[in-house]
Amino acid sequence: MDVLLRRAVPEDGPGIHTLIFEESPHFDTKGYPEGIWPANMVVLVAEGGGRVVGWLEAALDQVYEGRGAPTPPPHGYVLALVVSQAWKRLGIGRALMEMFLEEMRAAKVEWVFLIPEEGEGFPGRVRFFTRVGFDPVEEPEERPLVMGRRV
Repeated sequence: MDVLLRRAVPEDGPGIHTLIFEESPHFDTKGYPEGIWPANMVVLVAEGGGRVVGWLEAALDQVYEGRGAPTPPPHGYVLALVVSQAWKRLGIGRALMEMFLEEMRAAKVEWVFLIPEEGEGFPGRVRFFTRVGFDPVEEPEERPLVMGRRV
């Protein structure tokens, strides 16, 4: 199956909204149905079979307030990563994350963090983020768990 990874454009908004609604309905869809999102957000999509099958939302200009950040700000912050159930285990999540990390390198941001969503599937999310190079920033048993990665 061919997948195209790219920066999202306003026309992707309805597809992103559908993906969120189908796979993570508890997420705020913000202005995605109208193709609108904050200008400071990095929004990436994976397109397959003529539809959005993966989505990453992040920011390049955040500041991690806790202890444990190995570099001074700005820090990258991955807010959401969602892949359609039918397209999981094909490397789409990893590819979206690597695309974001390339954008961070280009912006001279040296460190990124994320907070894996608690609840059902939490251990699997932590395993995935560990496989793509993230480690706990502070004590692994602290909640919420914060994970980080040098770029």
